[in-house]
Amino acid sequence: MNLYGLIVFHHVAATGSVTKAAEALRISQPAVTAHVRNMAAELGLTLLAPKGRGILLTEAGERLAAHAARLFSLQEEILRDMGDYVTGAAGELRLAATSLPANFLLPERLAAYRAAFPGVNITLQTLNADNAIQALLRYEADAAIIGGGVPEQPGLTRQLLLEDELWFVAASGHALAGKRFSIAALMNEAFVMREPGSAAREQLLTLCRIHGAPPPKTALQVSGVHESLHAAASGLGVTFVSSMEARSAVARGELVRLRAEGIDQRNPILLFTRAEDALPPVAEQFIALLASWPNSALAAAPAETH
Repeated sequence: MNLYGLIVFHHVAATGSVTKAAEALRISQPAVTAHVRNMAAELGLTLLAPKGRGILLTEAGERLAAHAARLFSLQEEILRDMGDYVTGAAGELRLAATSLPANFLLPERLAAYRAAFPGVNITLQTLNADNAIQALLRYEADAAIIGGGVPEQPGLTRQLLLEDELWFVAASGHALAGKRFSIAALMNEAFVMREPGSAAREQLLTLCRIHGAPPPKTALQVSGVHESLHAAASGLGVTFVSSMEARSAVARGELVRLRAEGIDQRNPILLFTRAEDALPPVAEQFIALLASWPNSALAAAPAETH
């Protein structure tokens, strides 16, 4: 069955006029008449009967018109939905992220995105860096936001989203709070250390090597940023964490920031996408929002493709 012929017939039935149907569809009157004639021939039924200068639907025409109206309604729904998809107002935003951006960076941005595009479904997977990259390569995510100095990845585009400060923090009232000291002197303090393999631990040890300082004295080793913050706030030692992770506790007075002279350590937050694939419109809209956010480096930093 010619579906466009049904749409034409719908306009004829709805307007009661071949002329008005032709005007609505922006085709000629003979073309409208031909479509209706072909539909009648295909069904083997009389669909229209003359009525003065107008037309009258036969019983068969009435029944066909009801079906055609539903088809026209579906066509309009499809056009609206695909239009919303193209503009990024509908679809599914699929993200993978490591713990730091997933917990401390993305929630506020996703809330702003959700307010702007309420028709979009959002999926966020919290993974380690390797698994986030794999989710992107397996098409399980359309963008990956990863904290730490992750190297270039074949087939992926890497962009700097922002740089987060790394802070030394300890319980309020710590002996070094508000004082000037070197990193070597800080390493004489007891430390709450993250588990081997964690980005924070590796960055701290690298910082010590760069500045010729001894490795920190471990008072307690924990697995997880929340555990390290709680242990530091309890007075068990100094810990080295992202400013995003510690900022609220410092603002509440539970922790205090310790500032070693000459140390300004930064932790890059990186955005990865597939190099050869066009982003879905919803992902384009979300990345545009990330680029417009205060302190975002996306607008200024060129993408690196490998």
